[in-house]
Amino acid sequence: MIALNDCQLEIVMSLARPLPPWQRTLFLQAVARRLVGVEVGDGAVHAAAVAAQREVINGSALRA
Repeated sequence: MIALNDCQLEIVMSLARPLPPWQRTLFLQAVARRLVGVEVGDGAVHAAAVAAQREVINGSALRA
């Protein structure tokens, strides 16, 4: 389980918001994959969420 503080949760939610609801689960899974084994700070969460959003938009999350 990954624990996020309020700021980190807002980062993830703000990047999930533009996605259609059916893609948000893929997005959250992609964020979680990127945070495994990483020290979870605001910067790491932002980087993981931006990369995950790009992955989902480009469709590569569907192939994973």
